[in-house]
Amino acid sequence: MALQNVASASTFRSSGVDTRGAARTATMPGFRHFLGTPAPSQRFRAFGIDPLASPSHHAELRGLMHRLSRRMDAAIKWQPHSAGSAEYWENPGIPSGYTYLLQFVAHDLVHSAVPLSVAGGIRGGTTNARRTPLRLETLYGSGPVGSPHIYALDASSDDRRTKLRLGRMRWKESEPASGCPFRDIARTPAENLTGIDRSIAGVRAALTEALVADPRNDDHAVMSQLTALLALLHNGLIDIIRRHEGNAGPNGQFNAAYRRFLCAREALVAIYRNVLRDDLMRRVIHPAIYGIYRERNPDFMDRPHSAERFSTEIWEIPLEFSHGAFRFGHAMVRPEYQINDLSLHDLNNTLEKSSVNDPANMPLDETWMVQWSRFFEINGSTPNLSRRIGPHLSDGLGNDQIFPAFDETERVGLLYRDLLGSGLAGMWSVDALIAEISNRRPQLIAASRLLTDRAYRVDQLREWLASGQVYGALTDQDIETLSSDPPLPFFILFEAMQQTEGLQLGLLGSIIVSETIFGALAGDPQSAGGGSLADQLDLISREFYLTNVLQDIPEISSMAQLVEFTTEVAGLQQAVPAFL
Repeated sequence: MALQNVASASTFRSSGVDTRGAARTATMPGFRHFLGTPAPSQRFRAFGIDPLASPSHHAELRGLMHRLSRRMDAAIKWQPHSAGSAEYWENPGIPSGYTYLLQFVAHDLVHSAVPLSVAGGIRGGTTNARRTPLRLETLYGSGPVGSPHIYALDASSDDRRTKLRLGRMRWKESEPASGCPFRDIARTPAENLTGIDRSIAGVRAALTEALVADPRNDDHAVMSQLTALLALLHNGLIDIIRRHEGNAGPNGQFNAAYRRFLCAREALVAIYRNVLRDDLMRRVIHPAIYGIYRERNPDFMDRPHSAERFSTEIWEIPLEFSHGAFRFGHAMVRPEYQINDLSLHDLNNTLEKSSVNDPANMPLDETWMVQWSRFFEINGSTPNLSRRIGPHLSDGLGNDQIFPAFDETERVGLLYRDLLGSGLAGMWSVDALIAEISNRRPQLIAASRLLTDRAYRVDQLREWLASGQVYGALTDQDIETLSSDPPLPFFILFEAMQQTEGLQLGLLGSIIVSETIFGALAGDPQSAGGGSLADQLDLISREFYLTNVLQDIPEISSMAQLVEFTTEVAGLQQAVPAFL
């Protein structure tokens, strides 16, 4: 991937605290710091040197993060579960579908052209293009006018594109037939100017282009199937509204179609946000922190945008969330997945199943059609479980085809990218961040010795780093600098391992994630917010219609309920392969 090594000064902005040099305080547009910009003395350091202020020391930083990532290759010796059939490394409270819902949420919050780790520092391409957090921009793009390629016609009698485009699955031994259901995202071939043709001659054209708003939603098979699930639900909502809307009036199809689209989109956003609040966050956030932030109108520490100013200001996401705490989802990825009754696929095979990496075998065949009761607990099903959260990732995330080496360390894999990116971002050090939270909300961390007792924290980190020293060839100096000033994404995983046995995030990780997710929801005046989903949908409907055209939608507050309702509205109760 070609990088933009030279960027205009206008690409950067000053964060406003350290005014002694623009290079020292530059952050990427669309990003900010959690709880305000740290002073130079509060930023993460490697061997006592601030990487943001000293680019000449980036080679030492790379070497350190390389060795730490090697240490994290060692499997964690989890305590066995007291009961149940889960493997010792599995998390019985978080089915694996939530791993990919977290990835989808990440796409809905951050969209950058080039990862910070690969760019090697703050420069053009590392900005965040998201401006409306958690409003399904990753699914809808710029709408039917701005992103027409991802939309399809409502019905044969309508020439307006307001349904999300889907593609037919295929049977493994034959081409897609007219009878195959629309179970995959839409894909299409495109002529390559280089003359390279990745088709299977005489058998199948290479479908190199995924027709989705965000290309990352075709990163792998499970991600594209989750995108298709939400597209099926949107399209079902369009059909529900059409049945209730009555006469379109004198302006006919044009006004009716876009009113229908906007109503369906707002309804899906409300359902999605309900699931985030009541299901996803409940599972991953420490119960003590979840109870505080799930309450109506929590007292946020990190709230630069008021509801009144939200729509007129540029929304920005904290780097300590995007490049720090929210990387925890990578630790939840399993080494293999039972996709449906027909097939078990390992992680490497799953990651490589996309239009970019395997276009000749697109669309997805029946062995890749996700049976959602394998990913969420539905009617007593036994789903794939996510991994416990801790400082170790599945081997498949070291795939050298998906995450190749990009610098002199020759280190492949996602873990090194996470660690290096955090080191280059100028983020708060763990010590300074804990101190700042302690100043503002001491009660949030008072119960954690790991957070309140620095000497204990350093000893625990030192002990763990030294116990697997052979894996990363960590030197004594490495261990001292990492235990005294650990990179934030590593510490969030370490804290989860130490505080909750990897079953949820620890207190610090939970605070950062809750402040960001619940803060984005509370600060958006377009969010219906508050009350039951039925009340929210009634308000949404009456923005567009005289009556409640969404009255048939049940209370949906979990992914299991979302999948069951989608099965019904998409008519997939008897689907083959099974949808539910």
